[in-house]
This record gives sequence, C-alpha cells and structure tokens, in this order.
Amino acid sequence: MKFKRYKHARKLISFYKMNYGIREPYQVLIDGTFCQAALKGKIHIKEQLPKYLGSSVQLLTTHCAIEETRSIGEDLIGALLVAKRFQQRNCGHKHTKIPAADCIISLVGCDNPHHYFVATQDVELRRKLRRTPGELAMNSK
Repeated sequence: MKFKRYKHARKLISFYKMNYGIREPYQVLIDGTFCQAALKGKIHIKEQLPKYLGSSVQLLTTHCAIEETRSIGEDLIGALLVAKRFQQRNCGHKHTKIPAADCIISLVGCDNPHHYFVATQDVELRRKLRRTPGELAMNSK
C-alpha cells in the first residue's frame, strides 16, 4: 500500500482518538461483502488491517452477517469461510433473521458506544453510518 494512504489513515485515527475517544485495540465489524472483496483483491485481512491502522485490531463479525452470507449461496462460500474465522459479537438477533446491515446498525447504535470500525462494501450501509458521529466506515478499493 502506498505511503500516502498510511499517512492519511494515521491522521484520521489520531483525529478520532482525540475527538471521539477511540482506543486500542480497535474493534472492526466485518460483513460478508468486505470478506468477498478481500478475497477478490487477495488481501489477507488479519495481516493487512493491523498494518493499515497501525495498531492491534480485534476482528469481529455477527451471527446475522454470517447467516446472510450463507443464504446468498455458492458464490460467497469463500467469504463465508473467512467470516467464520472472526470472533462473533453477540447481536441479540440469533433467533430472528434480519439483514446484516440492520444488525450492524443496531450494534453501532446512535452514538457508537463501543467505538466500532465497520468494514463493508455495502454503499447503503456506509451512507447510513455516515449519519452517526464518530463512526468509521472502511471499504476496500
């Protein structure tokens, strides 16, 4: 990755540390779309995210995100296997089926008390997360 991206990421992280109290280890919520994009781009998430963010990272997913990835079918079987390796955050929707985007929004809440980063390729989810102050939404290009 280019030096400019690392420098820009460090500046953003320091801004969020000072203004929103984000602390290490960073908690990154990952959905199936990000896992699929990482597979296509041959990005090893467990190695690259700590390098990019410059600190230790806790990679998390939810039961709803795994179930949504499983329900899509054979196209995302690789992304499903990658997502299953991450720690599952208890979302409270284990017995009800809701979309992964709604599950992630419910975890983040209106003020992001747990200081989650959200890694997703879903444009609509990122648009909704921008309304939350102090929320960092990441995507893979």
